Amino acid sequence: MLTKNKFSKYLIYAIGEIILVVIGILIALSINTWNEDKKNKIKEIKSLTELRKDLVQNLNDINGNISNLQICKNSNSTILNHFENKIAYNDSLNYHFSMLYPFISFTANQTTYETLKQNGIVLISNDSLRSSISDLYSNQFKAYQTFENTYLVNHYLDYIKPMFISEFVSYEFGVSAQPKNYDQFILNSEYKQVLNFTVDFCNNFISFQAGLRTEVLDVINMIDIEIGE
Repeated sequence: MLTKNKFSKYLIYAIGEIILVVIGILIALSINTWNEDKKNKIKEIKSLTELRKDLVQNLNDINGNISNLQICKNSNSTILNHFENKIAYNDSLNYHFSMLYPFISFTANQTTYETLKQNGIVLISNDSLRSSISDLYSNQFKAYQTFENTYLVNHYLDYIKPMFISEFVSYEFGVSAQPKNYDQFILNSEYKQVLNFTVDFCNNFISFQAGLRTEVLDVINMIDIEIGE
């Protein structure tokens, strides 16, 4: 009986020791997991903060492009008004001639995004935010750049540049462009069509960039919420 009692006590003690060891291991694992989660969260917030800076820069570029597009549209409309009404030349038109093309170019700052892709974008724990960031950089920005390179650049190379070379004696973007023969220029129906096309291009690109601006602002707002948590 004494032997059985001693064995029972030893067994209970041994089981207790095992349970304590298991609990200790689980606690240690939990602490390690918590520490890793904390480190990852710090990395995530740092990455999101850097990404936000990139997006603000992209936003400033977009706003500047929209402004230039609007100025270009207004200048083309001013010259078209002279086409339509055969208004006499004056020196103030030289500024508008210099703005017949916007010379915009948008290349998204992707520094932080590329780093995130290399290190694992899964670092961003919010599924919706991660998806929005990937869509903005992989789809929206690329789609716009393709649109710009295909249409706006070709419009310049095929129509605007030959017109400047043929019809202007001097050109300085945003300052002054002087036509060789103003009266002949405003009677040219082909150039009138080029200016009308440019107005249409400006409208289309203003809409496209305004859409990009909305997408960028949405992601910035999502980042602000995530960083604030």
